[in-house]
Amino acid sequence: MKIVFVVDSITDVKNKINLIQSYFGTNIVYVVKSHFLSIFETFGYKANAVYEKNLAEIIHILLLKSNIEPILLCYSSLNFDANLLAKFRAKIGNGDKIVNIMPEYNSLERICNSTYNVYVKTLFKAKDSLISPKLQYLPVPFVVELLNSHFGNKLFETTPENSSILYIENSELNNSTKIKTKFNKFALIPIIIALLITMFLIISLAFIKVNYIFILIFVSLYILDLLFAIIYQCKLYFDARFLD
Repeated sequence: MKIVFVVDSITDVKNKINLIQSYFGTNIVYVVKSHFLSIFETFGYKANAVYEKNLAEIIHILLLKSNIEPILLCYSSLNFDANLLAKFRAKIGNGDKIVNIMPEYNSLERICNSTYNVYVKTLFKAKDSLISPKLQYLPVPFVVELLNSHFGNKLFETTPENSSILYIENSELNNSTKIKTKFNKFALIPIIIALLITMFLIISLAFIKVNYIFILIFVSLYILDLLFAIIYQCKLYFDARFLD
């Protein structure tokens, strides 16, 4: 088994590496976020790959250069402990199934995830599994399939008979399993558009006689702007989960 350890946080990283190695062995490669590289190397480790964006592509290229074997993917930003790793290793069993961890989502997150998956299904004819990308076991047949397509595809839904899921209940651990989107300046565009629509509405009310066509036009503009905002947020979330 090859361990792909993604260093996206430097907090307690040495202890986390030791813990991973104690449960899964020392065949480990490090994929380090660029601004952590110099600090990471002070611990005596050497990065096998460095990324800023496009993490999935970097891992894909790295794996193509080595022998095909089962993959354990782990992020340093995950607040895992010995208990979680022991349960995860037990789930792997004979190693013939994909093993994932599933965060617990609150009601608002479930509503957002449902909307997001409409976007994903529309574009890719498959749903996001919504599992955490921060700890996964991938058996050889699935690794081969991913390397023939794209490594980011590991987050799409798979059939229940080919996968096993470990559900997360601990609140602190649960929070660290989730991918959060970063601020993007283009996300302000729908807000600016909404303000412009409102400004034109107020100006128009002062000079134009209101009728149903007038109202219909502005309602349509608000709906289109809201739709654009939702689609863009779904794109940002998809990119954060599948690509970055």
